[in-house]
Amino acid sequence: MTSAILLSGGMDSTTLLWWLKSQTSDPIHAISIDYRQRHHTELTAAAQLARDLAAHKVIALDLATIGGSPLTDPDRKVPAAAAHRQIDTVVPFRNMLFVTLAAAYCETQSITDLYLAPVRDDFSAYRDCRRPFYDSLEISLRLGATRDTAFKLHTPFIDKWKSEVVALGLELGVPYGQTHTCYEGQRPACGRCDACAERLAAFASNEVADPLPYA
Repeated sequence: MTSAILLSGGMDSTTLLWWLKSQTSDPIHAISIDYRQRHHTELTAAAQLARDLAAHKVIALDLATIGGSPLTDPDRKVPAAAAHRQIDTVVPFRNMLFVTLAAAYCETQSITDLYLAPVRDDFSAYRDCRRPFYDSLEISLRLGATRDTAFKLHTPFIDKWKSEVVALGLELGVPYGQTHTCYEGQRPACGRCDACAERLAAFASNEVADPLPYA
């Protein structure tokens, strides 16, 4: 049965793609969202990573017109992890919008299983990375679908820490050097933002060097 995955091009969703591919021989559709993010380069990473494993679809969503986050407003500064202001990077209702768009595409492809990669580290700053949110959204999608469909949102990493996700990815041979994480959208990565800090900590917990270069 064909399934779909939201693929950002980052560490967690890429690990999920490799994990899903290890679980099934059925076709996979990888969906990426171009929301005019500062770190737009992640879309290039997603396309490269999906190339041999999944059909890749990019959906445009202009969240720059709303702003409210340094990820969509270039005039706002990305906070350093040391400032403990990760909540400032929240893009309002981003995951709800992403999942709804992906679900709409899934309906056109008769896909009822959508996989997402929220992890336990995300809970404190990102309220839309918690399972109760996805349970509620899953019900809403089923109620709003064109036909009565048992649509399912799968979040297999939701109780895992990023360090555990990296451990799994290392076992699966995930090419982490091809992924993109930095909120600043730069390569070499800044090494200062929350995304970089969490990534570096996850690799350090596994006593493995992160293959990405850092400024």
